[in-house]
Amino acid sequence: MQKIHALTLAVALLAGATQANATNLVANGGFESQTVLNTGAGFDTFNSISQGLTGWTVNLRTVDLVSNAYWTAASGNNSLDLNGLGKGVISQVLSTVVGQVYTLSFELAGNPVAGPAIKGLSVNLGPIGLYSFDTTGHSTTNMGWTRYTTQFAAVSTSTTLSFASQVSGPAGPALDNISVSAVPEPETYALLLAGLGLMGTVARSRQLRKAA
Repeated sequence: MQKIHALTLAVALLAGATQANATNLVANGGFESQTVLNTGAGFDTFNSISQGLTGWTVNLRTVDLVSNAYWTAASGNNSLDLNGLGKGVISQVLSTVVGQVYTLSFELAGNPVAGPAIKGLSVNLGPIGLYSFDTTGHSTTNMGWTRYTTQFAAVSTSTTLSFASQVSGPAGPALDNISVSAVPEPETYALLLAGLGLMGTVARSRQLRKAA
């Protein structure tokens, strides 16, 4: 019994280490740090002058913090329309480790209230990724949020993450649940799997002794 307790503790510690490596580096990635004050419209507009969007810098024009009163977020109460009065750009500087591989994930949809139907988005983490969302058939109550995931290796101790709208007008790509987390080293996975395998072996041995 003591062996099983010890192995359980070891595996729990390894699992904890893996979870720690998965810590989200993005501040306010779900845009939940603020409450939309303009309850009548259902969104607040932020610009590069006020710099009021928690955790983010608005680098170009304006963006809209949108509440569930306007459209349904991927989760929580808020999400972001990258177009306030036109193409918007947001960015955030992340603390990274040179050579470490990270996973970026985010939820993408589009403002369905006005065209164009295809909402283009560029994501910059050094290399630029291009994405698009087709709002055809979607509505403010059926946004069709889609999760995208990609990986990158950090080349500096600080990495700038930016999202830029690729469409004009007041209805742009919508963002929610942005996260960047370190990919656990292969050795961590190997140790975790070995610990789980050993626990299974001990448990089977105990069952065989009882059966005998």
